Amino acid sequence: MKKIKIFLLGLFCIFGIEKVYAASSSISAKNQIEVGQNVTATVKITAASWDIRINGTGNTNGCSIHEVGDSGTGKNKTVNFSVTCKANSTGIIRISYSGDITDADGSNRDVSGSKNITVVAARPKSTNNYLKSLSVTDGTITPEFKKDTLEYTATFEAGTEKVTINAEKEDGYASLSGTGEKDVVEGDNKFEIVVTSESGSSRTYTLNVVVKEFAPINVEVDGKDYTVVRKIQELTKLENFTETTVQIGEETVPAFYNEKLNKTLVGLKNADGKIYLFEYNDGKYERYYEFLFKGITLNIIKMDKSKLPDNYKLFKETINEEEIEVYKLKKSSKFALVYGIDVTTGDKDLYQIDLKNNTVQRYNDESVDVIKDNNQKSLMIFGILGGVIFLEFLIILASKHRNKKILNIIKNDKINKVKKEAIKESKEESIDKKELKTTEIDVDKVEEEIIDDNSKAKKKKKKSK
Repeated sequence: MKKIKIFLLGLFCIFGIEKVYAASSSISAKNQIEVGQNVTATVKITAASWDIRINGTGNTNGCSIHEVGDSGTGKNKTVNFSVTCKANSTGIIRISYSGDITDADGSNRDVSGSKNITVVAARPKSTNNYLKSLSVTDGTITPEFKKDTLEYTATFEAGTEKVTINAEKEDGYASLSGTGEKDVVEGDNKFEIVVTSESGSSRTYTLNVVVKEFAPINVEVDGKDYTVVRKIQELTKLENFTETTVQIGEETVPAFYNEKLNKTLVGLKNADGKIYLFEYNDGKYERYYEFLFKGITLNIIKMDKSKLPDNYKLFKETINEEEIEVYKLKKSSKFALVYGIDVTTGDKDLYQIDLKNNTVQRYNDESVDVIKDNNQKSLMIFGILGGVIFLEFLIILASKHRNKKILNIIKNDKINKVKKEAIKESKEESIDKKELKTTEIDVDKVEEEIIDDNSKAKKKKKKSK
């Protein structure tokens, strides 16, 4: 057996080396590209030395290289030479090579080859930047994945140090980043999974990985469950507060303190892993609301009802993404009242918020008093004017009634006089000659005589004055 092995080794030395490493050449490239794309062709040479030219022709602007060299050892060596051509129109790009190579045994020969690449019209670039799926290994995300929902949460047990994020893009032309194994720490860990479409537009999905705490400090505020945040790194310090600590139970936890407000704030985390700041005072917690308006930072607190003007009602408004209680005259009002503290000065007062322009200022009750006073004066003036007008109306009405009564008296008096004169005349003359007919008395004429007498009387009175 040993003699056979030696014999085969000898044959391999004599014939095998040159056969395995014989000089050769080849070219490779894509078969099809689109207008505007690049194509790279690679020429592979196995030889001891070479002199090779590569050229691109056809529907391209031209591309070529010239490579001359050797292995440096006199033995055959495999090398690759590449040329890149850009397609400028539909058609064919032909990439060819030619030259000569020298084998390790000293023999020289010519080599050549070519590759045709079809250039087709460019298709519209895809704008699809959706995920097809999103998950975490050994965990569950909430809510259930939907491509239009951009934020998710996954909760892991205490002690978890690594998680694996899995995602699949909906479109094969899109690119994807943010997946794979990730390091996590206790608390909330935020990761972004970005899908970029072929056209370049991006969509970002957010995954909040919450790692539970060991022996958490659980508290309940307004019927909701929270845990106390025990790492300062998870809290965002407010501008007008300084870092401090506070004792809760047997543990010291990070907190923030503001001397002007005399308030200590701690962080509480809800079941979804979101952290909010609460005012902490002797085991009691109250949600801290701070809003930055144009020119003032305001801590909104519970309304002092004694400060509230008349006719204002309770409504809810979303300000800086937080829903809070405000007071307005009506639901559609663009101005609202809140009770708060200026964080920089510590001034506590009633403030008016311009909901449209996001500005705030102290409520000006003086202007309201002036308006009330003016309204009262206006009502008084209108009342007096109304009384005067009503009195004049009564006087005119009474005057008309009186004049009518006087007119009737005068009328009756005149009629009686006419009757008496007629009777008197009837005695002097026979009834046959003159018939008394009181019904023929001209009443209208009597009224004219009365009016004429009144007019003369008035003129006489004016002259006397």
